[in-house]
Amino acid sequence: MHSVTSAIPTGTIASIPAKAHAHRALICAALANSPSTILLSRTSKDIDATMDSLRGLGAHVVYENKIVTVTPGPAPAKGNVVPHESGTTLRLLLPVAASICNHVDVDAKGRLPDRPLEPMLSEMKAHGVTFSQDKPPFTMTGRLQGGNFSMVGDISSQFFSGLLLAAPQIGLSTITSTTPLQSSDYVTLTTETMRDFGVEVEHTLSDTNINEAFTVPFGASFIGRDNYQIEGDWSNAAIWMVAAGMTGKPITITGMNKNSVQADRRIMQVMIDAGCDVVWDGMNITVTGRASKPIHADLEQMPDMLPVMAALACSISGESSFVKGARLRLKESDRLVAVANLVRDLGGTVREDGDDLYIIGNGILKGGQGDCVNDHRLVMAGTLMALISESPVTLKDSEAITKSYPDFFEDWNLLGGNAQPV
Repeated sequence: MHSVTSAIPTGTIASIPAKAHAHRALICAALANSPSTILLSRTSKDIDATMDSLRGLGAHVVYENKIVTVTPGPAPAKGNVVPHESGTTLRLLLPVAASICNHVDVDAKGRLPDRPLEPMLSEMKAHGVTFSQDKPPFTMTGRLQGGNFSMVGDISSQFFSGLLLAAPQIGLSTITSTTPLQSSDYVTLTTETMRDFGVEVEHTLSDTNINEAFTVPFGASFIGRDNYQIEGDWSNAAIWMVAAGMTGKPITITGMNKNSVQADRRIMQVMIDAGCDVVWDGMNITVTGRASKPIHADLEQMPDMLPVMAALACSISGESSFVKGARLRLKESDRLVAVANLVRDLGGTVREDGDDLYIIGNGILKGGQGDCVNDHRLVMAGTLMALISESPVTLKDSEAITKSYPDFFEDWNLLGGNAQPV
């Protein structure tokens, strides 16, 4: 547990590497025809899970002095995928592992075994892969075959990204979304990273804008890269942007890409719409001015931003709305319920309506104990809520932050905040 007071962070902080980008770059490097070096200033439990799994699939992966050296190796007779609690690692690497190994043991921890893998598993079964059971831990046998894959697009974009990353190893393949593709920016991030490593993906959209198809041509192969830079993480930069908006004290985040395709770059527009000033200086972004206008956000393309936006909403007078959050129920926690409970526990007013959430803010919370339900995004939200709380906030399960941002509390204190282990 951690106890967080209302001490205000301000100043300049370096962005941490984008977890979504790092996963994809590491996988491309491990599948390439030559070694790669990847510039990664920090790691996390989720990124470590991907590196461990790639070692289990035959790659030689060494992380030293903020550089990952990835040397592709022959696939073992029996591979191992060890995602721990990382849903991204699991979903991206299931098709990849099956594209290079005939036998793969897959483990999982925490809530991960119960997070959805359909319809990807059914598509993999239809293309040559057998599973010992339908949720991990399980064993996959049989090599994934190329061809046409077809899935709904409203469960997880990671299914599409995983099959795309596997496609160069299995021959000509087309992956089609039969419904509008949610979190499509993450698939764009996948295709852009694949292009960086030498594989071009053809993207076509139907006349009705419903069906999207992604084709990887026969003969495509990944090419190793030297000094490949992982860009700054918008998901975690959002913490600092929201902190500035809640307090009115400026914070600058360095090393950000204004033109990033990361889904959570949308937080920039949220801050502007809430009344804050957002200023760019090269790769540095500064947020100034206190948020004053209620938030109205569609969660379909940025579901991970709900927890920190909820904290921001508590600091703004009026009702903020967050709609279309069905997929949040399938995250590390049921984030719709968990966020609502956290707001209530700390003295805020919130109502749930199906998959929509409404927060009535007045700029003040009472503080007390909040349950982060072993979800790193809830730890971020609870820490931010402490900024407007009358008494300190005690966060249960605060150690979950190591999943994505192990040095978060150190950085918080570095900027003048006050978070201490209990």
